[in-house]
Amino acid sequence: MAKNTISTSSKLTVALTAIILVMIAVSSVTTGIFFRKNSLENFYASAQAALSEFSDAISMFFSAKEIELNVFAESDEVKAADETIHSFVNEVGDIQILGYEKSPVEEDIRKICKSFARNDGDIAEIYIGTKWGGYATNFDSSMSGGYDPRKRGWYETASSGNGKVMITDAFASTVGATVVGITRSAYDDEGEFIGNTSIEVSLETLTKILGGMNLGEGSFFMMVQADGTILADTKSSANNFKNVSEAGIPELKGLLASQSGAGVLNVDGGTYFAQTLKNQRTGYEIVAFSPKATVFAAFYKTIRATITVCALIAVIIILVVATILRKALLPLKIIRNSLVDDAKEISQGRADLSKRIEIKSGTEIGDVADSFNMYTDKLQDIIRSMKQSKNTLTSAGSSLRDGTAETASVISQITGNIKEMERGLSAQTASVRQTSSAMSQIIGSIGTLEQLVQKQSSIVQEASSEVEQMIGNIGEVTRSIDKMAASFGTLASDAEKGANTQSRLQSQIAEIENQSNLLTEANTVIANIAEQTNLLAMNAAIEAAHAGESGKGFAVVSDEIRKLSETSTSQSKTIGDQLKSIQETITAVVVSTQDGVQGYTDLAKQIRETDDLVQQIKLAMAEQHEGSVQITGALKNLNESSHQVLKASKEMSDGSRAIVNEIDSLQNESSSISQRMGEMSVGADRIGKTGKLLSEISGMMERSIHEIGTQVDQFKVAE
Repeated sequence: MAKNTISTSSKLTVALTAIILVMIAVSSVTTGIFFRKNSLENFYASAQAALSEFSDAISMFFSAKEIELNVFAESDEVKAADETIHSFVNEVGDIQILGYEKSPVEEDIRKICKSFARNDGDIAEIYIGTKWGGYATNFDSSMSGGYDPRKRGWYETASSGNGKVMITDAFASTVGATVVGITRSAYDDEGEFIGNTSIEVSLETLTKILGGMNLGEGSFFMMVQADGTILADTKSSANNFKNVSEAGIPELKGLLASQSGAGVLNVDGGTYFAQTLKNQRTGYEIVAFSPKATVFAAFYKTIRATITVCALIAVIIILVVATILRKALLPLKIIRNSLVDDAKEISQGRADLSKRIEIKSGTEIGDVADSFNMYTDKLQDIIRSMKQSKNTLTSAGSSLRDGTAETASVISQITGNIKEMERGLSAQTASVRQTSSAMSQIIGSIGTLEQLVQKQSSIVQEASSEVEQMIGNIGEVTRSIDKMAASFGTLASDAEKGANTQSRLQSQIAEIENQSNLLTEANTVIANIAEQTNLLAMNAAIEAAHAGESGKGFAVVSDEIRKLSETSTSQSKTIGDQLKSIQETITAVVVSTQDGVQGYTDLAKQIRETDDLVQQIKLAMAEQHEGSVQITGALKNLNESSHQVLKASKEMSDGSRAIVNEIDSLQNESSSISQRMGEMSVGADRIGKTGKLLSEISGMMERSIHEIGTQVDQFKVAE
């Protein structure tokens, strides 16, 4: 029952498809990991840059306000401040600033305050609080009674600076807004402390500055002072002046306390990436928030594009390679089908050596097909020669069988004659013994004796003729055996030629196998080069990404190099699989060739064994020929003795009186004849044994010829 198999091209196509899918998956994962990391790094880098820019803006902002404050504190008007500046310490209720009379010093200070406020829209209020409790400002509204600047936080902060500009925490200003103060101490011309000056900046101003920044859709910023108070929140202004623990972002406090400066937070149920930066001038923590979807937007787009492009390339490569594989492996499929069919026919006892593999290919597969056809041609010649030798052996075996049967018949006849001669000799001996007592009967029996002697002479002549015929048959058998020996020599020579042809074919296939191994090594070198090229392309892509806009052109080149490397790697793997399949086929042919060499060796061994049997037959026939010659000599002697007896009988007829004198001589001759008859009996037994052995050898040779013929007849050769 034939088993269902999948073609090599289908297997290679499936394997290639799996490899390409794995490569797509690996490429997608690798690209995803790279671009995800790159997107995250870009976010942190962009956030760091934006925060640094904003921090620099804050520093510049406060530096500008510091300069203004220094100009204000060093102005002649402020240095002239004295106890004449109005104080609200001992007053109650709301006091209208424009409603009371002001000293010239206060008027001058208010004028310069208003000038600063007009020229700088960021200033919410600018003022001075004196050591005497006076308070002069650009503000024209009302003040609450009992207001003592010396007890305010900004005043204490300024005093702690000893003349340096200080920045206060956020606080509620007298103008009704939440502000941050830039403050410092003021001194007169003699260097005496006269009070503290301050410029207040509304948090709305800082929020506007922070809101001008953008890190993508859904991103926002937050500015937090050292005590955890939110100074600005571009996402929700309701969080301004709240503590970070009240902003609805549980992880924010831990992020601000950590040293990493980056983290992942949960904001309103969504995942946000955050980056922090501390402004060294103010001590404010500036935090940038960006949604996960915004951070990885480029990553998601790149992944989708990569998968789409890889899938299209994979489909094209699979179709092209499948077509190439199917065409390239078609000759191998033809060889495989031919070998399978031949193996089936041989296993079923009907091998057709007239078939040939018709392949026109300049590759190693074509060389294998040509070598196999050459092997089949030589095998066909050998089988044809063996068939002819088998026919010759069959004819010789038939002749040997017939000659052996005829020899056995002649031997049986000779044995019968010898026994008959022995009986006659016994009767003759008894007659001689009775001669002395019955001389009168001898004369009467002379006629009978002459008849017996004549009959004996006839029998001896007939036996001699049959023995001579047997000798002729033995000569014919010997010539047939010599012919068989020559045929077996030809068979042995043909078998050795077949084995030599198989050995040469095996050497050629081994050379092909070595060349295939060299191709495999070259393919491995190509794969290593492709791998190194791929690594070089990836490094180039990373460097191009670091280069930004200026590296885009280089990134395109590196991407094309990477694609070329991946294509080379894929083709290298495919070629490696094809070479592996070819090596497996060559290995199978090597095994088949080795089996053929062993088969020829066994055939040569059987031929040598058969030749040994033929030599044994030849020796047996030589022995039979020698025995036949001895029998011929004995029969010749017997014939001569018969003639002597006949002569004696005639003499007995002519001179009966001399019979008595010849009785002793006759007895001696009878003894001699008896001895010779014993020798003839022994020779006949030897001839019988030789004939039996010859018959057995003939049967063995006939069975060997039949067995060889059965094996050879399985092969069909061209006429």
